[in-house]
Amino acid sequence: MSNLILFPHEAFSRNEIDSAFSEEHRAALKAGWKTVFYDHDALTQGDTGITVQGLPVTTRSQKLILRGWMLPGEIYAKLYESVRSKGYQLVTTPEAYEEAHYLPLAYPLIKEQTSRTTWISGDDIESAWQLYSNFADSDVIIKDWVKSAKNRWNDGCFIPAGSDEKRFKGIYRVFREERGNLFNRGIVLREFMPLISHGKDMRGMPLVEETRLFFWNGKPVVLPLPNSALPPDGIKRWEDIAGQFKSPFITIDVAALTDGTYKIVETGDGGVSGLPVDLDPMLFYRSLSECVNQ
Repeated sequence: MSNLILFPHEAFSRNEIDSAFSEEHRAALKAGWKTVFYDHDALTQGDTGITVQGLPVTTRSQKLILRGWMLPGEIYAKLYESVRSKGYQLVTTPEAYEEAHYLPLAYPLIKEQTSRTTWISGDDIESAWQLYSNFADSDVIIKDWVKSAKNRWNDGCFIPAGSDEKRFKGIYRVFREERGNLFNRGIVLREFMPLISHGKDMRGMPLVEETRLFFWNGKPVVLPLPNSALPPDGIKRWEDIAGQFKSPFITIDVAALTDGTYKIVETGDGGVSGLPVDLDPMLFYRSLSECVNQ
């Protein structure tokens, strides 16, 4: 039985693809995939009945691969149960989704290949300040369990080594305000990795080259371009890590450091991670089909 791709549909138009995914949808169809839609807005607003209203009922336990917007773990779990009520099963369980999506859950699998990281649940500013004591002599990035406020690099993301309590809390407050109701689970502090950069943008954020790798069952969906930020030994070390995740479909973002080493910047769920701008969607969906059907 073939897998289906589950895409979000356009708001108020159950049979029309969300315009942000129109190019991917066309590529998936041309690559031979069949697709179905869900209502992203209804899902995030808690109306799980409407979420899958346009999904035809099946009795065949049809497998689904999600390609949609990023979701908090608890919302993804609702999507998982909603499609299940119609006879479908997302290939990634809620537990597996959270492991790849939330840095503290992925960290045990990647800690030897990424920067030193620590975290708390919730957003208590005093607890965050205490957490910072682990990094007093290091530059640090502050983020939640998923995202930072890198658009506010200098005043809401990057914390210089030796920052005092006043400066730390000032940066924290900007970060927390920027994340708003998108804040996810808790606070994460990461030792800053000096990645190779090509200057800075107007916000002061370093312009770095990262390579996003999609994996299916521990194997790359598409081999990276020759000029990608990968170590001389290629992709093997990332395959070994990807194969340890519970999810069959994940992403690993890799970048080169100024000392010549390569590190993991972040991991993600393959269903909600954007395609790199230089990755041809047709190539991606053809390759994904080959991986899934092996």
